[in-house]
Amino acid sequence: MFKRVAILCTIIIGLTLLASCAPSYDNEGEMVEDNTTDQDNQETAIIPSYSVTDEEYQILLPYKVSQTRGVITNQIANRLDIDAIEEGLRRHSKEVFDPDEYYFQEGQKITTDVVYSWLERQGEEETSNSNPQGLNPTLPDVEKGNEEALIEAERNNPKYLSHILEQDYLVKTSDNAVELGGISIAIAMKSVYKFETEPGRSYNETIPKDEMMDEANRIAQEVVNRLRQMDGLAETPIMLSIYREAAQDSLVPGNFVAKTNIKGGSTSIGEWDSINEDYVLYPSNDMAEIDPDVNANLEDFESDVQEFFPNYVGVVGEGFYIKDQLQKLTLEIPIQFKGKAEVLGFTQYVYGLIVDNFDNYYDIEVNIMSGKQQESLIYRKAEEEDPEVHIYD
Repeated sequence: MFKRVAILCTIIIGLTLLASCAPSYDNEGEMVEDNTTDQDNQETAIIPSYSVTDEEYQILLPYKVSQTRGVITNQIANRLDIDAIEEGLRRHSKEVFDPDEYYFQEGQKITTDVVYSWLERQGEEETSNSNPQGLNPTLPDVEKGNEEALIEAERNNPKYLSHILEQDYLVKTSDNAVELGGISIAIAMKSVYKFETEPGRSYNETIPKDEMMDEANRIAQEVVNRLRQMDGLAETPIMLSIYREAAQDSLVPGNFVAKTNIKGGSTSIGEWDSINEDYVLYPSNDMAEIDPDVNANLEDFESDVQEFFPNYVGVVGEGFYIKDQLQKLTLEIPIQFKGKAEVLGFTQYVYGLIVDNFDNYYDIEVNIMSGKQQESLIYRKAEEEDPEVHIYD
């Protein structure tokens, strides 16, 4: 126990020193010409001389926000999906666009007006009956007041497509400039279609995965065709992926199901590579069936926590699996504390449980909460022996 206290104190002191010695980013980095912009309005960018980790992309300064900023929050109902699709697309992009050679930038080619027009139904638009850019199926005409026919039309022609997310990957050229080297696209598809035929009457229709993939194929091909017509994208390699959203009330996000690479100049999608990854809720029957050993560890962990704090609410969390192998376990422990000493003591106790009870072949993150406020964070990367700890002020 004394060893754990010493480790905890060392970590906290180290984190405090790191925070107080955070580097100043002023005038640090390499100046380059930004050839991703309009040639008539040439800009410069800075390649930072620092990097958060070797595994992550460097991001050029000044930071450019997406041309579709805010659209994703209007189109995807589950907040967990929003985080999973953005982070997951960047993760899958690393297999195509090496972080040692490419720089990350939010999407600059697909604009807000364009993406909204693509997300509508064909023939549906607020000011016109004609919208040839719509990628969702046309809704057939239904006699006014025929409620049953309208419900049937919606069920047979759901809006499959929720969002199209773009990420850009830049490369440095020999003449001290950066240019677009690749583009990644995630096509977000619904697993459940929710619709209303009149105020207060809503319906939820599950969309089978094979049906969703048929529509995703159609949509993906049209997206590629349109991207090739955009300025600067005719010869750009494209990494294309399909994301299946979770239900709106799901406690875990959906997942990527397929991806493919398209060479510069080509519009042929070819074969999709299946993606076997999933987020699994704890506690749940799914966790018990998919990973009984980790589920048993978590049940023991809960029992140990309850011994320290008998009135706690319970541990909740999720496991992220790739090819049925656990990659990251994220846990949240909600507890009402009476003071910072309790937070420190409890965090120290949980730290010891993690070291003693959980294998280190996967990342583990424990968030200790009091109400909506986070009190402390315990995090250990795979292959590491000792977790890192942060106690919030």
